[in-house]
Amino acid sequence: MEKLAMKRAAKIYTMNKGLGNSETIIQGDCNVAKQQVSLPCACIYQTRLDNNIAWMAEFAKQSQVEFSPHGKTTMAPDIFKKQLNAGAYAITIATVQQAVVAAQAGAKRIIMANQLVGKANMQQLSYLLKQYQVDFYCLVDDVSNVTSLGEFFSKQGIQVKLFIELGVPGGRCGVVDEQKLQQLVAHIKQFSSLQLAGIEVYEGVLSTQSEVTAFLTDAVTTCKELIEQQAFATEQVIITAGGSAWYDLVCDAFAPSNMLDNMVPVIRPGCYVAHDQGIYGHAQQQILARNPLACNIGSDLQSCLEVWAYVQSLPEPGRAIIGMGKRDVAFDAGLPIANLHIDQHGVVTKAGADWQVEKIMDQHAMLRVDQNSHLKVGDIIAFGTSHPCLTFDKWRYINVIDDNYNVVGIFDTYF
Repeated sequence: MEKLAMKRAAKIYTMNKGLGNSETIIQGDCNVAKQQVSLPCACIYQTRLDNNIAWMAEFAKQSQVEFSPHGKTTMAPDIFKKQLNAGAYAITIATVQQAVVAAQAGAKRIIMANQLVGKANMQQLSYLLKQYQVDFYCLVDDVSNVTSLGEFFSKQGIQVKLFIELGVPGGRCGVVDEQKLQQLVAHIKQFSSLQLAGIEVYEGVLSTQSEVTAFLTDAVTTCKELIEQQAFATEQVIITAGGSAWYDLVCDAFAPSNMLDNMVPVIRPGCYVAHDQGIYGHAQQQILARNPLACNIGSDLQSCLEVWAYVQSLPEPGRAIIGMGKRDVAFDAGLPIANLHIDQHGVVTKAGADWQVEKIMDQHAMLRVDQNSHLKVGDIIAFGTSHPCLTFDKWRYINVIDDNYNVVGIFDTYF
């Protein structure tokens, strides 16, 4: 954790989304359950976070692949540093602005799992590459984009490494036919400012195990064929895939027996770092069901991100209005899940098994509870989430808490 964050941890913070110069600082202890932090706020459990980072590092190590966690999930430099210290090969990003944050956090390799398009973005990247000693990779799937990149970086005197993205019909980005693939390979070779360094795919656009496996198998075959054609300009050829739902199948496809000596397999999960109680919790259960290695590491991924909020109103029996809404928590892949109830004396108990968020508005959530519930206005509910990316991006500060709900640090985010 950065020194700045450690200094902040010595004080009490409101840690909500307040403007920078309106941040309230209170001297003394800082415990979320004791109402010493302004709510709503986002909290991440330190022990669970560290567990998740270590778990994925070990899974990648035993699978004999490199891992390049997707930074867009958290955009928190302190978390990037933890991932790099755990052995991350690179940090993955989606935009040039995110690349700047990764470089400032100390990443020496940056994979932009996206196409680099537009002069302003190219100019910003040129500044980045001149200022930081990083290996930077971005994706291409179009000849005209290759021309724009080649001409721009030739004038800058900079060499940029490229991955050709392979796609599927009806998917997202990526080349879907052999003729276009060969045109791209030939066109890249026309520019001394560009180096073809690997192949990239994103399997998350597919919905079944058989589709994912077939796609990954084809990608490995294509990469080997391009190596035989001497298409690549680098000695080592990176092949990369792997979001947060199918990373085990990627590791199977990228097993050492399927790789040539100069191929470097890289997976790119991101949401594992916070995990969740929704779509990625479900995906992880499927991974555990089909992958013995994931079961034998000795622990499992743990959901570690919560949003804490007050009971704002009790307008009628069985309904509680919570001071938390779309501005505070993800709602695109499932509504928040009530985990904990904290009364006004700081006593923490599990939320009722039947408590359920039924609707969410900008600043309010409607929580259905038992009609005999002893909830009071001013009580606190801690909510788990689904799809952590869209909770992280709502907060400038994330409270880092220990298992007793004490704030032990702050993660700044840079969205």
